[in-house]
Amino acid sequence: MQTRTYGIRHHGPGSARRLRGELERWQPDLILLEAPADSLPALLQLTEPGMLPPLALVLYEARDIERASFYPFARFSPEYQALDWARDADVEVRPIDLPAQIYLAQREEKPLSLFPEPKIDEPSPIPGKTRAELRAQLRRDPLSVLAELAGYPDSESWWDATLERGDRDGEQTFAAILELVSDLRATFPEASDAENEQREAYMRGEIRKALKQGFERIAIVVGAWHGPAVHDTTIHKAGTDKAILRGLPKVKVSQAWVPWSFPRLSREGGYGAGVTSPAWYATLFDFPDRAVDRYMAQAGILLREQDFDGSPAMATEGVALATTLATLRGHERPGIDELEQAVLSTLAAGKRERLDLIHRRLTVGEEVGFVLPDVTTVPLLEDLRAEIKSTRMSKLWERAGQHYLKATKSDPRGGIDLRQSSDLRKSHLLHRLNLLDIRWGKLQPGGPDSLSSFREVWLMEWQPEFSLLVLERGSYGNTVAAAAAAYARERAATLTGVGALADLTLQCLRAALPEVVPRMMELLRARAAATTDVPSLLAALPALVRTSRYGDSRKTDTTALLVVIDELVPRVVAGLPAAATHIDAERGEELLRLLSAANYHLAQLDNEPLDDIWLSGLARTAAAPSVNPGVEGHCLRILYDREVISADEAARRFSRALSRAHGAAAVADWIGGFLHGSGQLLLHHPPLYGLIDAWVAGLAWDDFESVLPMLRRTFATFSVYDRRRLMDMTTTDVAAAVPATAPEPPPPPDPLVDRLLEWMA
Repeated sequence: MQTRTYGIRHHGPGSARRLRGELERWQPDLILLEAPADSLPALLQLTEPGMLPPLALVLYEARDIERASFYPFARFSPEYQALDWARDADVEVRPIDLPAQIYLAQREEKPLSLFPEPKIDEPSPIPGKTRAELRAQLRRDPLSVLAELAGYPDSESWWDATLERGDRDGEQTFAAILELVSDLRATFPEASDAENEQREAYMRGEIRKALKQGFERIAIVVGAWHGPAVHDTTIHKAGTDKAILRGLPKVKVSQAWVPWSFPRLSREGGYGAGVTSPAWYATLFDFPDRAVDRYMAQAGILLREQDFDGSPAMATEGVALATTLATLRGHERPGIDELEQAVLSTLAAGKRERLDLIHRRLTVGEEVGFVLPDVTTVPLLEDLRAEIKSTRMSKLWERAGQHYLKATKSDPRGGIDLRQSSDLRKSHLLHRLNLLDIRWGKLQPGGPDSLSSFREVWLMEWQPEFSLLVLERGSYGNTVAAAAAAYARERAATLTGVGALADLTLQCLRAALPEVVPRMMELLRARAAATTDVPSLLAALPALVRTSRYGDSRKTDTTALLVVIDELVPRVVAGLPAAATHIDAERGEELLRLLSAANYHLAQLDNEPLDDIWLSGLARTAAAPSVNPGVEGHCLRILYDREVISADEAARRFSRALSRAHGAAAVADWIGGFLHGSGQLLLHHPPLYGLIDAWVAGLAWDDFESVLPMLRRTFATFSVYDRRRLMDMTTTDVAAAVPATAPEPPPPPDPLVDRLLEWMA
């Protein structure tokens, strides 16, 4: 009876190639694989015909999908090659790692250390690091210590340069890895923790079971770090291992396969696997002897497709330069660093944007895996696939990268026309998925009239976890429409804000789910009646108006929403003066922004009685004592724009607001409110510009320094055109007719005001 331990690197093309070669040469009759012991049914599906990696095995708690672990596999993953070889050779494979039902049960618990915590300032064997810093690094990535000692920035670059390139002898390489990691673990025992010890104790237990079952040659395939711990089970007591595992909690686990992508493999955080160059690794695995030449040739083809220069001669120069760089650095063959540096100097002509294109397409790649429909399925997933197919969006599902829906060369942003039934179905499906928090498509902002427009622009970006979310959302219904409606009802019951509830109602209307709208209306009225906070009510008005207008443009009955708005506006204006009194600058800015948005949307309703109530409330607010200057100024601007106050009154109030008695900061706030969002008033009424110019010129230096940021913030909201015109006005004598200082109130008879009133008349 023989055992051999193969310490591999997850997603390492060299490890995968050497492992398959060793399995073929040694011909084991059992393979013990580092994978959750309860994942065997799914693992056996991975290499079935039609399953195309990259794929990820997801193991998740049946009652809490947030507790989930993803195990990605690419065709250059050693584990995938072991499973594929075992299927071809009809050899049994057993996963031996700690079961997911135990691991997920402990997900929220912080593993306890088996070793004393080192003091923060205790020295370590590595110069420049304390023992505590070294321990944290070892827990995060133990092989990074070896990389650092060898002069590499991280463990991936070290492993790539040392073990992935070239065709070294497999048996000798695996033996060297085992010896190297054994020394590392012996030198730094604190690199282990409770979770690691549990996993290795379980793996040793599974190996002992296999040894008792009469197999002749057992191959143990584990990550390089675990190799020394499982290589010889006789040096560990079985009773000790059982004690480590005794009493561990368990949960019920479900499993599924989901498509993965090369971009996802390249990400360190989240669900990523930390492989920075998956497309290059795929090339290295598939064409080990011609990988460099192939990469350069593909780079030239890619550049020519994008109308850049990329001749074969330049690609040949790139290969030569990459080979020279590798030789100078002591490497047997070029790696991705040498390749990209060579590309930048040759094919990319020193242009970083061209290298970025090559990096995205040839280094990281855009490949996405495929899961057979009958491998992992729920009724909702079947319905979604049917909907995607019938709406002709199959090419965008499970496709990496960002893509505009129906984009063309002449119209790169694409867009759909809701007057066409096929496009309308696309819109409904995407909105329903968004309601389910499966945000495959992101609706791009439109213009002010976007609600009445029949054009939508969608930016599509598929993520691998969407497949898992579809499985989880399957409990809400068997069709996308039914699940979205049920999910929306559940969300609505938890929302307390009127604005959020109105936004959700609008989403339901866009998703063509009219059956949930009546309940939303009831909740909106109840939430609005229970809300007394004026800023919250103001914030809700735009969402309510948008939703009601959307109903008008799509012939959906939203009469109940108009009733809510009619009830809400009087309550807002009644409380607005008090809400705008004795508030600080920050709250004043927020209230001003809410007022501006509410006014814009209410004007779209064209409801004269409602406008009268709204504008009368603004007039009372502007006249209230101690009201915030910015709010007062903006109320007057709205009243002037809506022709409630005359030009004479606007000019008089403007002039009085510039009084020095109010203080420089308060005046700057008032100006900011009056001019909020637009400089057109100053362009069309130059004397107002002259008043502001004269006021600024008369400020003391200290006051000028204090108000400059406020004025700059106000003018920064103007369009580039408006700012350029205002700058031009500073070189003219538009304001020359205005005295250098603003008059003190009450001014009449005042020649300045007389001239201003005469001009505005």
